[in-house]
Amino acid sequence: MSSEGKPLGIRKVGIVGLGLIGGSLAKAIHGRTDIKEIVAIDKDEASLKMAEEEGVITGSSCDDVSILSGCDVVILCAPVDVIKNMQDDLAKVDIGMITDVGSVKQPVMDAIRLPNFVGGHPMAGSERYGYACSNGSLFENALYVICLPEYSEVSANMLQSFEELIRAIGAIPMRMTAKEHDERVAAVSHLPHIVASSLSLLMANRDDGALSRMAAGGFRDITRIASSNSKLWAGITSNSREALLPILDEYIDTLTKWKTALENNDSAELEKLFAQGAIYRDHLDINLRGALEASATLNVHVEDKPGELARITAILGKGNINIRNINIRNFRTYEGGQVSLLLGTTKEAVEAYALLKEAGYVCD
Repeated sequence: MSSEGKPLGIRKVGIVGLGLIGGSLAKAIHGRTDIKEIVAIDKDEASLKMAEEEGVITGSSCDDVSILSGCDVVILCAPVDVIKNMQDDLAKVDIGMITDVGSVKQPVMDAIRLPNFVGGHPMAGSERYGYACSNGSLFENALYVICLPEYSEVSANMLQSFEELIRAIGAIPMRMTAKEHDERVAAVSHLPHIVASSLSLLMANRDDGALSRMAAGGFRDITRIASSNSKLWAGITSNSREALLPILDEYIDTLTKWKTALENNDSAELEKLFAQGAIYRDHLDINLRGALEASATLNVHVEDKPGELARITAILGKGNINIRNINIRNFRTYEGGQVSLLLGTTKEAVEAYALLKEAGYVCD
């Protein structure tokens, strides 16, 4: 079967929660498979209406779970605390397989002990949220973790069909236990959100006006995920606390090593710590997408004349490079300025750099 086709045995899909992840799944399934029937539940009527008008979903409800009846697969994309309370409602409906996208697995699998439930987590996301920010390409090259509970009665054929659906939307299925998942995600996703928010909070407490202007560049980049939905992440980290607390202790121990090296003015130890961090990061696979949304910024110097921005976007559009955000910084009048392009990956930034350099632009 090709990557774009109907996964065997799946004819109707239900999605509960049509936000960033749920909306992106709906768009990916609609755009990349032959599945004709996609129904959704969400408390936001505007999101449901938008998805129906776009032709992404074929039916919807704000609260009636009976719309899920007859679904081969139902994907729970609501916050973890909401998912944990859905067992009784789901048990009343005729559904083939139920799965979720929560970033913690053990608490969800402890709460939903239905024989047709399988834990899931697509390792893709963004600091943005809501259906309006959803993207059918969000899962391209992303790992999609599957956690099979001991009590599960889902057939091997159904699991195979679900894995085919995962591949069809561009993701890579990977099986592991809930414990393995929660420990790994606590390290690569939940801890970084705490660190980013802590850095922002520290700077907010120290800001004298000038500090925020100095933090507008690199600091803003490394704390990007601090802009994530605070209510959502309070719930995620609270549910992740069993796996997260030991990782947080390890991180504090690592920070103590830096503090000790600075107190002792030990430049050799500082260099060692910097080098160890760089070596690990430099060996990460740049072709895979992880739990944190990747991005890259390319700065383009432009002249102060009409049509420059249109020309840049046309060049990148012709090269099939998507611009996620644009920021324009003016210099003095008639001296031009700088356009900062936020792109999806480092690979796209390199390709954009080559295209714009060829067109005569100065980039960095």
